[in-house]
Amino acid sequence: MSITKRFTLQLAVIALPILIFIGSALYWQLESGLSSMTADLHSRTLAGVVDELETELRRQGRDLSDVLVAQPPLRQHLLAQSRLQGRVPLVINHHGELRLLLPDGVRPTGTEQGILDKYTRLFNVGTFQYERSGVMALGERYYTVVVLPAQTKAWRGLALIQELTPERFKALSHASELIGELQLLPESRIGRNISIPVATFSGEPLWVTATFHQWQRVQKSHLLWSLMALFVGAILVMLGVMIFQLWRQLLAPAQELKQALENHHQNKLWHKPLKLKGSSATRKLTQLINTLSEEVGISHLFHHSALNAVSDAAIMVNQEGRVIQLSPVAELLLGLKTEQVLHKPLSAIMPGNSGAQLDAMLVALLNGSKLHEEGRVQLAREQLARMVDFSITRVDKQEGECVGAVVILKDITRSELLKRELKRKAQYDVITSLYNRQSFDQYLQNMESDDGQHAICYMDLARFKLINDSCGHEAGDRMLKDVSEAMARCIRKGDFLARIGGDEFALVLANTTALEAARQLKVLMDKVRAITLYWDSGSYTVGIHIGVAFHRGLESTPREVFKDAELACQAAKTKGESQIHFFDSLDQDMAHQRNAPAWAMKINEAIINDNLVLFFQPIEAISHKTHRRRMEILLRIREENGSILAPGQFIAAAERFNLMPTVDRAVVRKAFEWLARHPELWEIQVLSVNLSGTTLSSDGLVDYIDDLTKSLNIPPHCICFEVTETAAIANESRALEILHALRRRGFAFALDDFGSGFASYGYLRQLPVDYVKIDGCFVRNLATNAKDYAIVKSIHDVCRVIGIETVAEFVEDQDTLDQLKMIGVNYAQGYGIGRPKDLETYEPDLPPPEEQAQAWP
Repeated sequence: MSITKRFTLQLAVIALPILIFIGSALYWQLESGLSSMTADLHSRTLAGVVDELETELRRQGRDLSDVLVAQPPLRQHLLAQSRLQGRVPLVINHHGELRLLLPDGVRPTGTEQGILDKYTRLFNVGTFQYERSGVMALGERYYTVVVLPAQTKAWRGLALIQELTPERFKALSHASELIGELQLLPESRIGRNISIPVATFSGEPLWVTATFHQWQRVQKSHLLWSLMALFVGAILVMLGVMIFQLWRQLLAPAQELKQALENHHQNKLWHKPLKLKGSSATRKLTQLINTLSEEVGISHLFHHSALNAVSDAAIMVNQEGRVIQLSPVAELLLGLKTEQVLHKPLSAIMPGNSGAQLDAMLVALLNGSKLHEEGRVQLAREQLARMVDFSITRVDKQEGECVGAVVILKDITRSELLKRELKRKAQYDVITSLYNRQSFDQYLQNMESDDGQHAICYMDLARFKLINDSCGHEAGDRMLKDVSEAMARCIRKGDFLARIGGDEFALVLANTTALEAARQLKVLMDKVRAITLYWDSGSYTVGIHIGVAFHRGLESTPREVFKDAELACQAAKTKGESQIHFFDSLDQDMAHQRNAPAWAMKINEAIINDNLVLFFQPIEAISHKTHRRRMEILLRIREENGSILAPGQFIAAAERFNLMPTVDRAVVRKAFEWLARHPELWEIQVLSVNLSGTTLSSDGLVDYIDDLTKSLNIPPHCICFEVTETAAIANESRALEILHALRRRGFAFALDDFGSGFASYGYLRQLPVDYVKIDGCFVRNLATNAKDYAIVKSIHDVCRVIGIETVAEFVEDQDTLDQLKMIGVNYAQGYGIGRPKDLETYEPDLPPPEEQAQAWP
């Protein structure tokens, strides 16, 4: 059907009911308005009747008042006039008797007597207490009644009663042409007629109602139909004009536009603009269509350009899951052209099970509520397998109707291979192809929930550094490969072997006993020792040290067990080359090494929080008198609970983790600060402060001591630094440089623990020391051991000749002290002289001023 016929039919189907509805509504509106106007007119007419009736009652009240106040002659005249008008005056005396009030000499008629009889039963004395008026019904008759109270000797009140006859009631309407008949009716009988209430004297309320002449309805109907005829005529004229204008302005141009669009569609001429004649509205519509066509064409260009530019494969399908277009990348990935796959399902164009899998997901997505689906499949075509990530997105209209979907395929074959290679490199050692440290740590973490018994081994190669230094790292790498291959052949399937450092390996022997582990590790050790590397006309072998610790359920974490295995490996190194050592938690040395990291942390916290405490132990002169007091400064740590830790518990940990330079500097600072607070002791007190070997060889020590001396203004002769024999010899050149520098500044030096190390007298000539402290191992049994006596005497004699004073340590009894005096040792130190005490509690016995003046500097 053409657009013109369709429009005409729609206009007839839609416009005619609308016209009928509007005409009916207009008719009922006019009819309702006229009816409302008529009802209002009738109401006003009835209201006029009621007003006339009330006016009549007021007039009767005035006439009755005139009778009450008139003189007898005039009263007789007024009564006569009232009687002629049909009114019946009544009077009530003070005895409550109701009588007719008539002119003198006139006898009552039957009507008047009847009214008196009727109202005698209705009126009482209370009725005449105030002025009242209104209509009263007696049977089928109606009367107007007016009552006035009277204050005379004979009367208590007057009443005027007049029957309201139909003629009299009709006269009240002034013979209105609208009213056909007037009636007074009680409320129960008024019905639906227009009615207005009137004032009643007593009893049931009364309403005035009327019937109106029918000729008004006929006039109203003629008026309504005339108006409707004019309306219909006007509507028809307007409709004709509108149809003509619509045809001229819209229908004809629309028909022309439709034909032009069909022509463009058939001939694929969307790139050419439409050219139509017609109104301005049609031209604007044509311009809009041309603009939309241009935008659609540009959108298609961008669409094709995007498909060509995108690096992922895109497949577009319709709502039935059939292919409608492939991107160039998709054609290359699948090896098919778009023309070959049009309207085919994915299962027909993709090889293997991947096509069926994607097709099933696509159908479920198109028919379900989900909008997106993604995953990974493998495409296998001939000998080439590709791993692709897919993403399916459903395309819906704004109304929610599905129109198809877009399937994106991303070829991740190369990235997956790269990931696997990176993962392999991240998990395996590059040189040995064993697991690396990261993989071993992860393996230990996974072992935390394992309740079996496993041997965790720490293995360190011996003489490996010799190969690297002599032949280079290439030879070292060759040896590592040979060692790793030999060890790999010695382990079981469930064991775990990893290279965790340069020449360090870790091994976990799963579910084994100590005996089985020892046998297996012995075989492994023999295999490694049997390896010989031939390089540059030389041959090289390595040994291996193995530390073993057992992980048993929840006793300890695998990481802690591995640390125990490392400690056991260090113990194995002390036994000799290629040894196996099993960790024993009851071994005290092992326990100290195991707790060393915790002690190191505690020492570091003590330094930061200033929890280092200085103790002192006196050094007494025994072979001569001197006014100089000497004492050695000892280090302690105060814990949070107030307890004091002795140095034997933490010094080894500080030395192992290279904390001694920091500790020694803190001790020097606190000792200098204590001296700065006691200037009265500068001329009589000497503090001996220990310096470790690492501190003695550290950079900046001399500058640090210079800064403290200048800032605190401490005299150098109050300080004697003690260094051990082994510390001074370990880095002889550096130690001598520092010792000479501090000696030039006025500080004294003592060589501690002399005799327990190299015990070479030759060093005494080179080292600039003032005192030699004889090691306590020779002093402790001096009184009972002739050999110790001879050694101590020999050390003292040599030092005396060189000019060095001697100090004996560990003096614990009087016998030992007596022997030292016999030898001539200068000073003694030990529990027999005095026990260590807190430096803050030190209270020296100051000599008299004259003795202080004689004290040697």
